[in-house]
Amino acid sequence: MTWPGMRVARNPAALALVVWVLATPVAMLLPDVADRNPFTPRGAVLPIAAGGLALAAGLAVASVPAAWRGASRIGALSGVSAGLLAAWVALALRNSLHGTPFGFAGLLGDEARMSAMATRFGATAVPSDGIVAGTPTEYPPLFPWVVGRTAALLDVHAWRLLGDAQILTISGAVLLTFLLWTRLVPAPAALAIAAAALAAFADPRKAHEVVALAVFIPWVPATFGRPPRGRLHWLPAGVLGGLIVATYLGFVLWGAAGILVLAWLTWRASDDRRRYLSYLVKVVVVAAVTASWYVLPYGWALVREGGQMVSDQFPAPAITSSPFPFLTASPLGVLQTIGLLGIVWYRRAAWWAVPLLCLVASAYLYRAVGAFRYIITGHTGLFYHTDRMITVVLAIAGVLTIVHAAPGLVRRLATRESIPHAVTATAVAVLIGWSAFTYWHAWTPPTSGIASVGGTRRYATLAHAEPLRGGGHTRYAPDKPAVRWFPVTPIARTVTGVLGRGAAPRTLSYDERLFAYLPWPGYIAVDRTAAASTTHWDDRHAALAALAAIPDPARFAAAAGKTRFGRIDVFILRAGSAGWMWRDIRFQPAQFDAAHFTVRTLPGNTVVAIRR
Repeated sequence: MTWPGMRVARNPAALALVVWVLATPVAMLLPDVADRNPFTPRGAVLPIAAGGLALAAGLAVASVPAAWRGASRIGALSGVSAGLLAAWVALALRNSLHGTPFGFAGLLGDEARMSAMATRFGATAVPSDGIVAGTPTEYPPLFPWVVGRTAALLDVHAWRLLGDAQILTISGAVLLTFLLWTRLVPAPAALAIAAAALAAFADPRKAHEVVALAVFIPWVPATFGRPPRGRLHWLPAGVLGGLIVATYLGFVLWGAAGILVLAWLTWRASDDRRRYLSYLVKVVVVAAVTASWYVLPYGWALVREGGQMVSDQFPAPAITSSPFPFLTASPLGVLQTIGLLGIVWYRRAAWWAVPLLCLVASAYLYRAVGAFRYIITGHTGLFYHTDRMITVVLAIAGVLTIVHAAPGLVRRLATRESIPHAVTATAVAVLIGWSAFTYWHAWTPPTSGIASVGGTRRYATLAHAEPLRGGGHTRYAPDKPAVRWFPVTPIARTVTGVLGRGAAPRTLSYDERLFAYLPWPGYIAVDRTAAASTTHWDDRHAALAALAAIPDPARFAAAAGKTRFGRIDVFILRAGSAGWMWRDIRFQPAQFDAAHFTVRTLPGNTVVAIRR
């Protein structure tokens, strides 16, 4: 008789899930229990100490010959290790954010907009732009939607959940990588892939991208290729595809050409071509239905009103970065080089080589076309972000190449017929240790040299440097970098004092952090190159400039109440010597006559004008 617990113990994926569910709450609570300053060596090293003990215990178990008898025991150890690795990631990131309620990068740039989307979804379940409420969202909404609806369920502010959501999503991505790859390759190889992918791309600021890519890469060969254990059933394959689209659409766009080529190659090699085409149609239909709550409103808005694509005109430094991450002089670069050579060399010998080659080639094709289009039109199509997919695909290919090539090398160079399990365990342990230490070092606040900190460690620092909404500082706030306080609490008190509690006025604000805290509908985003095409940023800016050019207070008040894009109830402007400013548009104090507006001056040269 086989007990359920025995079945779980023999299933690496189930075992990894159980271990992760049990260990992750402990990992999330441990930094609070230890209560150390993450800017000090004693506080920063907590994850390394815990991870080192876990790694040593794993090696001790692996060194016992009895533990390695049979594939089931090897898989069990891999499953436990994967669950612990994913939970350890939660520990490392939670420790970095100990003492601050903010996520990585605080509320700087994209993080303020992601927080605004979560705050918007805390007030409504309908997909909407995070700032310009009522406009269908262009950015895939699943991640902030889950955060916002969770905040509504728990009755807490959505911005307070964003940091923990980032942490749990990255941790979950490591687990999902292992779970999906165990269906395609042996469990130790899936564990190595999870560790390599963590080092390649696991930016907590982009947690939704990380988890989307963790699912997308194995989903492609498992759905469109010819894996030895059979393709995914069309229903889960379609659901996964739809969830990927609703989480981050970029990877689907960058890999689209490769998916089409892979599907064509698989169709040509299929014994039953009609059945394969039927399978693909079912996958596409289910994916479309799964993502329809996001895609249909967005598509209908573009058909009905058109759009102004401005978000891909940002002059990102990555535009001129190297498109060859595998040439970096680092262990990851070496692994990626091995992967590139492997997907070319083994394209006829290994089932995984062609699918991964198609993805890499597709990403480079998109990048080349995007670069040419950028020269002609000034629109990038975000081609420079393809390096994220290329980096991870090649790292995974490197692991699979080594796994595929190692037995042959052993037969040629050694006297034994197979690789000793202890050697395999040691190699995987070294990979996990290197990956974990590299990740910890990249996303832990610096313990010295705060003023000059750069790279990814800056984002951990900014999480502590972000001022609190009332004007205070986080527990371990560094002296530098200094982040200017935006007086959200005084603004909220002033507006509700005039309009009443529960007011949600349409607001023009010079700082997007307002919308990260409050679910007020905005008139226009501040950053043009981060605005959705559905919001028609250029047209709104022109309407705002025309409004600011009206000198007569009565006419100004009437025009502010019925612009082309709706009324403006509250103006939040920066006071200066030349007037009250919103970005590059200047308003004059005389326009806000007391007969039509209640005006208050707040800290930080902030002026609030509220329509009566």
